[in-house]
Amino acid sequence: MSLIYCRTEPVMNPFEVPELGVHLHSSQELCYVIYENPLLVMDDFIDNRLIQFIRDDLNMEALADRLESGRRSGESSDNLLLTILSHCQYYLSSEVSKYRQTLIQMRKKHPAEYRKAKADYLFERKQYGRAIPLYEKLLEFDKDTVVNDRFFCRIWCCLGACHARLFQFDRACRAYDRAFSYDNRNEEILERMYFLKALAPELSIDSRYQVIFSGANQKGWEKKMADARAKGWESPQVKELDELFQRDPVKRLSGAAEIVKRWKQDYRGML
Repeated sequence: MSLIYCRTEPVMNPFEVPELGVHLHSSQELCYVIYENPLLVMDDFIDNRLIQFIRDDLNMEALADRLESGRRSGESSDNLLLTILSHCQYYLSSEVSKYRQTLIQMRKKHPAEYRKAKADYLFERKQYGRAIPLYEKLLEFDKDTVVNDRFFCRIWCCLGACHARLFQFDRACRAYDRAFSYDNRNEEILERMYFLKALAPELSIDSRYQVIFSGANQKGWEKKMADARAKGWESPQVKELDELFQRDPVKRLSGAAEIVKRWKQDYRGML
């Protein structure tokens, strides 16, 4: 994610938003992050660190005092977010009103669905390490009209996807196994387990799945795997490596070091 700020403010210590991989240098950028990412900011975004940034770096002492007072009195975080948007005047009053309605609709969700939406948001941002504990917390909910077997199946599938993207294939496999226990007719879960086994042949999968696989759409799965591999060779990252290895040895080593450094940064951002 990238930001372009217009207002010049003497920010000496930019405010980091690790979930987005950005540093904020202005009140306009702060408002943009709040407005465009409600699920990220609705609960614990406004803390002492942010208030200090607003006071010391944005030189908005009145706003900082207002936020501190609101926190001490137990004012809702939603109202404090709206206070920031209104005070900075980066958005029109009609846009702030629209944002208020967005917050209201979010708060109307069932608590489990609301928390899942937050976890899904982090997943979409590739923040898998941050999403995992939120998904795990959802498994503690008691069953009701919303939290049922289908819901738990979805959560375990989400956990499986998180672990798989972190190359934790054993944990991913166990998560999909739990998901299948809630919905043993879900072929999509079987497909994901089949792909995991193909990616990591050393995985230990219960023998009963081998029987299930034999009666499933293995040919279709194999075609998907082949298509995915073909698409992978066309990815920008692979092409970058291919171009790298066509260079002379000195430039090749330098380029390889830069690529590995970038990959490490991307991976740490997922944790």
